[in-house]
Amino acid sequence: MEAKERKYIFVLNPIAGGGKKEQVPAQIDKFCDRAKCNFRIYKTTGHNDLNKLRKVFDVFTPDAVIAIGGDGTVNLVGNLLVYTDIPIGIIPLGSGNGLAKDLGLPMDLEDAFELIHRFESRYIDSLNINGINCFHLSDLGYNARVVHRFAHGWLRGKISYFWYGISEFLRFRSFPFELNTKIESYTGEAFMMIISNANKFGTNISINPLGEIDDGWFEISIFKPFSVSRIPYIIYHLLNDTIHQTPFYKVVRTRKALIRNITEECQHIDGEPIALGEEIHVEIMSKSLRVIM
Repeated sequence: MEAKERKYIFVLNPIAGGGKKEQVPAQIDKFCDRAKCNFRIYKTTGHNDLNKLRKVFDVFTPDAVIAIGGDGTVNLVGNLLVYTDIPIGIIPLGSGNGLAKDLGLPMDLEDAFELIHRFESRYIDSLNINGINCFHLSDLGYNARVVHRFAHGWLRGKISYFWYGISEFLRFRSFPFELNTKIESYTGEAFMMIISNANKFGTNISINPLGEIDDGWFEISIFKPFSVSRIPYIIYHLLNDTIHQTPFYKVVRTRKALIRNITEECQHIDGEPIALGEEIHVEIMSKSLRVIM
């Protein structure tokens, strides 16, 4: 009996990562010719993409949907596929590619296509934050401010993200918050607060050593305020994945939490700037997304 011809929708973000993507459709065509599969390409525009993509999905009924871009593109496809049996594939061409790196997916384009062809998958957890799906991480404070500057700037790519990160690092100060779970309550100030069930930023810097992508828990990592004189110390431990061993770090592990963002500090979800208001409700969604990996 002949194997079933697979059907893919490739969701391509033309501006992700700042690089040109003109060659990608030809690479998709080459891959599908070799793999003998049927396909459609959907190019994102930033305007009503989820509804437009859902119409293509309903008509074409694919076996998988492949996100070609960064974490924002992954979030778009994840929102389409969450709580379905249709897997998402990831070809990382964004600036950070945080989820792809956390899952150990190949950064090389040819290797990424080969992984799609193997079609092996597993289910991972995701987060619900004030009714919005999050598939990698969300944070408040320093990194969210960098994300906001990056999103509203005209420069794209890793170098501009690095520049915004350095300039914001040197001038940003802490913000007050309240954190409540079923087990504990915590009040204080933070330089940065990260909500995730993953381990790393897209820069490969580890920020959540307890993170497991499919264990039914998530972590809130709190970076406490520090003086300018401690910057070399902080950078050293960030680069050596030992920030959790310092007095400037606290982690809370839970399945549900309420964060009061008292001053409505900058926030983002999967690299997309967002305003969630003063109260942020977070809950784990266990085994909610199937990923080719």
